[in-house]
Amino acid sequence: MTINKELTAGDDIDSRCLKCKQVTNHTIAAMVGSKVAKVQCNVCRALHNYRPVQVEKKTTLRRSGEKSGQPVKTPRISKELKAENNFRELLGGRDPLAAVRYAMTKSFAEDDLVNHSVFGLGLVTRVIPPNKIDVVFKEGNKILICAAKVKK
Repeated sequence: MTINKELTAGDDIDSRCLKCKQVTNHTIAAMVGSKVAKVQCNVCRALHNYRPVQVEKKTTLRRSGEKSGQPVKTPRISKELKAENNFRELLGGRDPLAAVRYAMTKSFAEDDLVNHSVFGLGLVTRVIPPNKIDVVFKEGNKILICAAKVKK
């Protein structure tokens, strides 16, 4: 059961940011009636019109190429879609609420869930001594700086 909360100025919402060139988290700056009019990007702080997230269109395949006289082509899977599928497979049903907020001053271990302010939810796949971690996010892999592990 989902409860639909009515949006108001000051709430957070996802929107396409042309300056960041991706969908990022935004804060609602202005409303016209019950519709979002202006938003401010929480990443680059740009103030712009609300641009809703576009749903990807599904490609349809013809059953045979006889009508057009050309062979049927299978759609290519984009790098972003491959990375997203890999990310979901790695998470394997783990609870996103168990993620630790990322900070450069914290130390992390392999298989830790990380919540990054820009990249979102991620999974630590490798610790790179002395102070780096390799993290898989929805958009792909990132190497992040962290605190060095204390030896016992």
